[in-house]
Amino acid sequence: MPAEIKAAPCFLDRLTGIWRYDFGEPFVNLRGGGVVLGTNMYQEVERLYAVLSCAQRRLSKDRLSSYLATLGNPAKHEDALVEFAPILRLGGDVETEYEVAGYGEGNRTVDWVIRASGHPLVLLDVKNRVKDLLESLVRLQAGERSPDDNGPAPIHDPSLLFGSVESKFKSQLPSAAIQPVWVHTCLKQEEAELDAAFRELDPSRVHAAILGDWAPDVYILAKDATAKAHLAEVLRVHESHRFVFRRVEG
Repeated sequence: MPAEIKAAPCFLDRLTGIWRYDFGEPFVNLRGGGVVLGTNMYQEVERLYAVLSCAQRRLSKDRLSSYLATLGNPAKHEDALVEFAPILRLGGDVETEYEVAGYGEGNRTVDWVIRASGHPLVLLDVKNRVKDLLESLVRLQAGERSPDDNGPAPIHDPSLLFGSVESKFKSQLPSAAIQPVWVHTCLKQEEAELDAAFRELDPSRVHAAILGDWAPDVYILAKDATAKAHLAEVLRVHESHRFVFRRVEG
């Protein structure tokens, strides 16, 4: 474990009964000068140990050293943790490589190359997206409320979730290699708008998009039903609508 994390304060969150550690940076530079403190700073201790254990099993010595250096940077800590969200559940017979070049444009790397017997190669990139969360926090701080007095429904551009994704992959058929992006987002996405944004992506480069967190239920968008089934089986996930909503007009 990086020394910086070892030295981090640890506390019991009595609202949830979860042990957390203080290692991260607040969201700053919000419109109006707001600062947000939250779980981006206070990660779960149990999750940290799960990721560290998985990293030691999955990564080569050189890759592990590089990963731990990134994990020990408070500004990159949450992103580094999230990279393992799709990997923790993989079977022991599934082979993985981390940060691999040669599958995208130029010297771009893909986060994970996953090899599972009986399935096409999976080239998986992982994104941790917080911009829409920050936008909603600003609107909430400004006093916006929905008719049922909950927080305002997010109004954002779902295509932002897929920024810089296409260049991670080369054009090829999913029968040769399935190329999905795993997106970790803290806000539900409007289902129709999300689908439209996904369909704007180059179908030969991005074959699927998965909205997920640390649980096995995810929301999958895919342009090929067979590829979708392969992903669910290899990643050991099942479909859920927990990550989407349908906007009610009027």
